[in-house]
Amino acid sequence: MSIEWIPRLRGHVELVQRLIEEVPRALDRPGLTIEQAERLHAVIQKGARDFDDVLQLMSGPDVDEYRSAAERLFNIWSHLLNSAADRIDYLKDKATAENDVDQEIG
Repeated sequence: MSIEWIPRLRGHVELVQRLIEEVPRALDRPGLTIEQAERLHAVIQKGARDFDDVLQLMSGPDVDEYRSAAERLFNIWSHLLNSAADRIDYLKDKATAENDVDQEIG
């Protein structure tokens, strides 16, 4: 029985605890650029992909006691990804609108 996924799952718990504080703060920064938001999104995607790998490794008799934690982590990763993607869309829409206004004025 391989339970190598348990320490990785615990690592994701610790990482997500930091990210749920830091990501919203970073996304709400007034001077956040599209590029910065895209980099943050890429970092979150990398963490989510690693978490998907952990989910694939989860097997054995100990899985049930960790299942609810894994489901909560999955939901948090999804929320963080969606939040970053929404912010990117907002910043792109804002840049497009500002560009349109500049073209109308110019």
